[in-house]
Amino acid sequence: MAVRLCGVGDNVVDRYLHLDCMFPGGNALNVAVFARRAGAEAGYIGIIGDDVSGTVVRKALIAEKVEITRLRVNESFNAFSQIGIDRDGNRYFIGSTPPPYRLRLDREDLAYVASYDVVHTGDYGQVEGQLAELSAAARLSFDFGSKLADYAEPLLPHIRIATFSGSGLDDAGVLALIRWAQARGPDTVIVTRGAAGSTIAVGEAIHHEPAVPVTVTDSLGAGDAYTATAVVALGEGASLPEAAHRAAAAAGEVCTRLGAFGHGAPMAPLPVIATTD
Repeated sequence: MAVRLCGVGDNVVDRYLHLDCMFPGGNALNVAVFARRAGAEAGYIGIIGDDVSGTVVRKALIAEKVEITRLRVNESFNAFSQIGIDRDGNRYFIGSTPPPYRLRLDREDLAYVASYDVVHTGDYGQVEGQLAELSAAARLSFDFGSKLADYAEPLLPHIRIATFSGSGLDDAGVLALIRWAQARGPDTVIVTRGAAGSTIAVGEAIHHEPAVPVTVTDSLGAGDAYTATAVVALGEGASLPEAAHRAAAAAGEVCTRLGAFGHGAPMAPLPVIATTD
């Protein structure tokens, strides 16, 4: 039986200024899409704008066969980020504009989430205040990005699967982070370090996986692909090394193309609120 995973929280359109196009993305949305690609049944709860960008996000979810029964459409612009490219071809974030709305899960949302095995959100999901309710409904996965102790500590007791960006940490630092997090709640901890590889711990078991060598076109979304694929593989009963290997392969594939998971569209005009900043 397929693993069922629901992403809850953020979505965005990533605007690639040098290409005059945009791609759907956002941690919670990306994880739902990549979980579906990894073989899971996937759903997504979030809010999109009623503009062109929101339509791009919605159409991508439909094309990827992600369930959107609980998707909201707000009369406003969709969240977006601006991405540039430097002289060496490296992409960088110029800035981001959050949506003029905030997700609040209701009883129907929580009942819907309870039909899934795993619910995933993260530090941009805006649902930190409802983690206890989400955790009571399904096994809770949370991506902390590079936010560590002060932000993570009060949230960890609700979380079963925690993902951290460990760029800059050495092996000892990764192990210390894993054991620190596990002591506060999660049984499974994932630490990604880009080209330095990744580490997954499930209970006392721990495995380091090297990054897959690829020619990097765009690394945006690679960490989300890793998390989604690892969570699905472990949910299917894969061994720790096999789950990490599958996750690294998925992350490597993302790096070879533009956008988190494709579905590029011509650049839409900026909303009025953004052009006046």
